[in-house]
Amino acid sequence: MLRLATINFGLPALNDPDELMFELGAMRMLRGVTLNPGWFGHPATTTIYVLALVDIGAFGAAWLTGAATSVKAFGALVYANPGWIILPGRVAMALFALGTIVLVWRLARRFAGNVAGLVAAAVLAVSPVHVTYSQIIRSDMMACFFMLLCINAAATIAQDGKPATYRWAALWWGLAIATKWPFALSGLAIAGATFVVIRSGRVTATRGLMLAAGATGMALIVLVVASPFLVLDHATVLRNLRGESQLHHLGATSGGPWWNLRWYATGPILTGLGWGGVLLSLCGAARLPRHRVAASVIVPVAISFVLILSTQHLVWERWALPLLPLAAILAGIAVADLVRASQRWRSPAILPVLTVAFLALVIVPSVMRVRADNRARRTDTRQLAAAWAHTHVAPGSTVLVEHFAFDMLAEPWRFLFPLGDAGCVDARAFLQGKVPYAVIERARGARSNVDYGTVAPSRRATCHTDVAILTQADRYRRERARFPAEHDAYRTLMEQGRVAAVFKPQPGEIGGPVVIVIFSRNTKS
Repeated sequence: MLRLATINFGLPALNDPDELMFELGAMRMLRGVTLNPGWFGHPATTTIYVLALVDIGAFGAAWLTGAATSVKAFGALVYANPGWIILPGRVAMALFALGTIVLVWRLARRFAGNVAGLVAAAVLAVSPVHVTYSQIIRSDMMACFFMLLCINAAATIAQDGKPATYRWAALWWGLAIATKWPFALSGLAIAGATFVVIRSGRVTATRGLMLAAGATGMALIVLVVASPFLVLDHATVLRNLRGESQLHHLGATSGGPWWNLRWYATGPILTGLGWGGVLLSLCGAARLPRHRVAASVIVPVAISFVLILSTQHLVWERWALPLLPLAAILAGIAVADLVRASQRWRSPAILPVLTVAFLALVIVPSVMRVRADNRARRTDTRQLAAAWAHTHVAPGSTVLVEHFAFDMLAEPWRFLFPLGDAGCVDARAFLQGKVPYAVIERARGARSNVDYGTVAPSRRATCHTDVAILTQADRYRRERARFPAEHDAYRTLMEQGRVAAVFKPQPGEIGGPVVIVIFSRNTKS
């Protein structure tokens, strides 16, 4: 229920702009009858393929209900209300999220027994960060799912060293890479398991290294089979990778390795686990020397992700997601070992006390945070601004919007959307024309953000408007030292008009960015 309570947040508006990027890949495949998603930034091929299947199901539902009688009619339906495909896509991601919880339960139980499995699953199930990204169309949750499958297969390798197990591990490893590039680190679990099985004497060093090398080769084959256009359309791959490699991003620029580590530790890790969960995870890490198999498959993957996160030029909350299931497993190991130790004390009160303490210190705080996040997700500044505009903006007005405000399309206004080198384009005409993503990508260029601040200065005259609903101006104001040109663009725009309304987020109650509504001097509310 925690993941489904607000899974329709924002719709039909898209509060997370990247969701549309993934769905455009799926729609491109279906419209062009091709297996080429046309975008490989993550590379997210498995995600886009899943979304294409979900979209086929959504079309079937629309056809059966009479909402769309043809593929063309369904396309028009989606461009008017993307909720037709976004909501089913979010449900698909939520199912993969549930799969990660099941795998965490399975792994922790395997390493330290039933208590460990239940605790680990509970910690991840109520993790606020995990719940948030369970409701968003992205490649991260699927990548975590395949990573955990790879780790589970690696744990079996550490116990039997059989070639068939290496093949299963290679399959999940290849799919993890096809979902998101950094999850190539999942293969380190296979390396750790191979070290254990060689040291135990189950296989010789030569045999173990050959099996690991074979798994590496097979994972690459799986990668190419799952995403063949990584080879067939390598020019697009290189272009997308260059677009993903950025030194600066609004609200996400790194401050160096130690700054990054502190940011992740005090941000998504602490938010995702709570103080109780962090403490239990650290205790579980300290107990790993007593759990050889768990240590062999968890430690290499966890340390490698920490190192990668610390050295990136950008920081994102979602990049910490692979660490959360691993931390949950460690928390489960810690509690299981504590329960076993308490049983030696033969006190009947120990287990109830530990249960109450776990609920009070870990589960209850996380559930309260999830509920607060869900309230904020349900009431977003962008939807509040849309409701205000419905009452205060006159028919026939030209309105500039910076977010995907599909919830306002029914309004009798002309909409402009900022699009880089193309200037401000007629959003309704773009949607009705079903403009392909390649056109958008060319207009976007190397920009990490598409907003009024990044519109080519020579094209700002195309952005003349009666009303501007700005979602990025406040963010640039807070980072004006790093983005002076973009900040100046917003400042000039606001000086030429007047602030008609401001909508601010409130922790636990209202989500979203600060939204500023600007009226031109001649516009009347």
